[in-house]
Amino acid sequence: MNDDFNLDESQKRLMELLVSRTLNKYGVKRGSHNLSEREKENLRATIQSLQKQADLLINSQKSVTEKDVNPVTNTYEIKDKK
Repeated sequence: MNDDFNLDESQKRLMELLVSRTLNKYGVKRGSHNLSEREKENLRATIQSLQKQADLLINSQKSVTEKDVNPVTNTYEIKDKK
C-alpha cells in the first residue's frame, strides 16, 4: 500500500483523538474502572462487531453504475444478489 495513503493508520489516529477528547470532556482519568463481567463482554462484542464492519467497508471495492441508481429518486439502491 502507498505510504502516503495509509487508511488504517489514519483511522487509528482519528479514533484515538476522538476517544481521548471524549474522555477528557467527561473528566475520565486513567486508572482502574470496575466493569461487571456482563459489561466487559458487551464491550468486547461491540468492539468486535465494529471492527468487522470497518473491515468490510475498507475491503469492499464496489463500483456504482447507472444500473445501481434509481432514476426517479436519484439514490443508490442496494440490490440483494441471491
